Amino acid sequence: MSLAEVPSPSPSSSSGSDDFAALLDSELELASGADSGFPDDEGEDDGSEEEVEVEALEQNSTKRRRVEEQHQDQGISVRPGKIVTGSSKNVQVEVCPHPGYFNGLCFRCGKPQDEEDVSGVAFGYIHKGLRLGTTEIDRLRTADLKNLLHERKLVLILDLDHTLINSTRLQDISPAEHDLGIQTAATKDDQNRSIFALDSMHMLTKLRPFVREFLKEASNMFEMYIYTMGDKAYAIEIAKLLDPSNVYFPSKVISNSDCTQRHQKGLDVILGAESVAVILDDTEYVWQKHKENLILMERYHYFASSCRQFGFGVRSLSESMQDEREGDGALATVLDVLRRIHAIFFDTAVETDLSSRDVRPVIKMIRKEVLQGCKLVFSRVFPNTTRPQEQMMWKMAEHLGAVCSTELASTVTHVVAVDLGTEKARWAIDNKKFLVHPRWIEAANYRWQRQPEEEFPVSPPKEKIIRKENAVAAQKGTTSKDKENVVAVVQKETSKDSEENAVADQKETSEDKEENTLADQKETSNDEDGDDAAGQEDKAKENPVVAVATSTGSADS
Repeated sequence: MSLAEVPSPSPSSSSGSDDFAALLDSELELASGADSGFPDDEGEDDGSEEEVEVEALEQNSTKRRRVEEQHQDQGISVRPGKIVTGSSKNVQVEVCPHPGYFNGLCFRCGKPQDEEDVSGVAFGYIHKGLRLGTTEIDRLRTADLKNLLHERKLVLILDLDHTLINSTRLQDISPAEHDLGIQTAATKDDQNRSIFALDSMHMLTKLRPFVREFLKEASNMFEMYIYTMGDKAYAIEIAKLLDPSNVYFPSKVISNSDCTQRHQKGLDVILGAESVAVILDDTEYVWQKHKENLILMERYHYFASSCRQFGFGVRSLSESMQDEREGDGALATVLDVLRRIHAIFFDTAVETDLSSRDVRPVIKMIRKEVLQGCKLVFSRVFPNTTRPQEQMMWKMAEHLGAVCSTELASTVTHVVAVDLGTEKARWAIDNKKFLVHPRWIEAANYRWQRQPEEEFPVSPPKEKIIRKENAVAAQKGTTSKDKENVVAVVQKETSKDSEENAVADQKETSEDKEENTLADQKETSNDEDGDDAAGQEDKAKENPVVAVATSTGSADS
């Protein structure tokens, strides 16, 4: 029996990839039994009859091999399991579609893979040396979708670094972290600890708060995959920390070696339908083809090296002996979003058949509810030389359901600005409109709900602060030379403000180029460092948004 003929797994099965692994093992056993030339059921006849049967089987086996040799170059084979009788002219043959290859051999007819058979996708994370053709992938996805919908489950793809965990190399530990005994804490035999030492890789890994509860709850609603740009060995080690009993991710740990496109992650290596796939990742750039499936996570920066990597000149959570709160941190927040997505998708009041539903419109609808009813005007947030409609912050606000405008009107609810010194900012104050910093939009994007406006105030312009200090200094008898120095500082700060927009413009327009450059550099560094770099995920550069750790709930450990 060929793999293509194996019945679809029973509805009680929980994993398409696990089902396929079991089916493949069964197929290989059947193929091995067929090659032996003996029937599956042995009779209990006397010895003379057994000798006749053996002789007949040997003759049939010889004829079968001759037919296979004649047609092997044409991709024709005898259907496995059929006994060949009579002359070779009457032998029933068929063209093998080569549904897939295992270690270079078609797992249906045994024909070696040649240069013309390189199509399909490698699924080395399921079975080493496995490659499936498009038809077989579609068949398995259809069977998997049927099973998932029967169990009322969707597919969840989880990134590792900065999403579920944060890792650092031992050589990158800061002096403050060393003094606090971070490495010692990672080696303690404590069941409740969240920081671990990966001795073979010379690394430390910190689990994000609430991650264990998150995985337990999410597993009731989703079939889960790990998908990381890190190396295979690193991915497996982290999977053991997250899933020591191998319950959540059996045969579903995908690493950079499984990607079909450089610096990109894709659902082509997932044996689950795109229509039921939800992605959690901190980097949008790597999911260019699947942005509608993506929920962007706020990055988890626990170690000092992580802060340095993304340009944050502040003390890390580890150095400050702080961490995200479990109850309302990033993972607890996104779990609530996942519950809503699951509930809406499987809503029994909807008349649409489950097999025709799609999770992507559900994600879009929930996102648009976040800032629904808000009308925004931006002030000095974008460079004057660019179209605001093309800027990231404008698009983010629209994706969250806000209406963005370039003109002031009575219907405007919020003015988004970086200081109080603009005409639009003063208009907002005079007309009792909300005046918020751009971080207000970013926080709403990560938290999936409208944030309190008072927590994101707009600061006075720098030049006014300096002029006030200058006036105070003059009253205290500042010398003329000191006054000249203060004036120079004011002019410098004013010039600096005027240049910030141009710098922001250059930074944003070169974003994609920098991401590719950083990815190339990091991949080269990984190759040179070997095991030391095994755990560093191939991340694109930091999204041009400011981290909102304070709004997502930091607290003393």
